[in-house]
Amino acid sequence: MNALLDLAITAISLIFLTILLTIAGVAIPGLFMAAAAPWLDWIIPARKKKDAA
Repeated sequence: MNALLDLAITAISLIFLTILLTIAGVAIPGLFMAAAAPWLDWIIPARKKKDAA
């Protein structure tokens, strides 16, 4: 009976950690991309600038 309870606790913990790591895997790179966006726009501009002639 104790082994079954240990198995259930382990499964719940692994499910919780999977959800947590999935959220962190999306949120943390998003924070870095927000900081890196000006650098990326400087290196590879999104659009061509038109000359005001």
